[in-house]
Amino acid sequence: MVRMKQETQKSHHRAEHEHQNDLSFGDIVTDTESPDSGAEGEAHTAVVVNTPPVTAEEWDVFDRGMTVAEDNPQYSSDSPIAIVVFMTDINSEFQFYSGVAPLKITRVERSAVNYYAFPQPRLRKVGSRGPVKIDIHQIKPSPYHSRTFSVSQNEQFIEDIETRGEPRGPPLVWVDRNGTGTHGGVTLLNGHRRVWASHVAGLEEIQVLGMYLDDETATRIWANRHIEGYDRVETHCAIRRLKSEWGDSYRQFL
Repeated sequence: MVRMKQETQKSHHRAEHEHQNDLSFGDIVTDTESPDSGAEGEAHTAVVVNTPPVTAEEWDVFDRGMTVAEDNPQYSSDSPIAIVVFMTDINSEFQFYSGVAPLKITRVERSAVNYYAFPQPRLRKVGSRGPVKIDIHQIKPSPYHSRTFSVSQNEQFIEDIETRGEPRGPPLVWVDRNGTGTHGGVTLLNGHRRVWASHVAGLEEIQVLGMYLDDETATRIWANRHIEGYDRVETHCAIRRLKSEWGDSYRQFL
């Protein structure tokens, strides 16, 4: 794993209270130790994708044979760490990532990009990831979704989207299996009515909140957001579809 270039002549007396110490996944950051820390653009920024509950002295930098604390002696060894991926790599491999949830490190390791561990005080927050615009025809419904919609019962809802040019609130999607943003399918977790109505309203693109998940986690999120709100017929249909996919283990989602 290649690390961001570090300057060896930086002062070791930087006041840590001047920097972020409570970063979260989805935050856009710059490296304060980089000579380009004040520069803008994808090449000079990174995205926090995970914040493991460990300190700098507890995280090993495997290719350097030392801990993050040893690699960054100017910062407190008990500083929390942040795992980041350069913005250019996020936009090529995980372009639907919206910061809704952390990216699992194992998921990043299966991709073609590098990630880097930093003590959080070394990083400066300059923004946040958010909804991503996507071709509406790329979005697939959940295979377990059991509710149908009619134009006659949703005329005002559709008109509101036509007037606004977008639905109220971006739908939640996940990039499935081992695919990345380029190769994986984009499947709805929540917001089927909004996407359906946007289709009817003639929208070609829509903003979504993207997550990169395994099948089981995505199915659990879908179930938590839908099953309780279904009527008896819809619930029966959803359970039948869950059982078809998961066998007897479908009960874990109910």
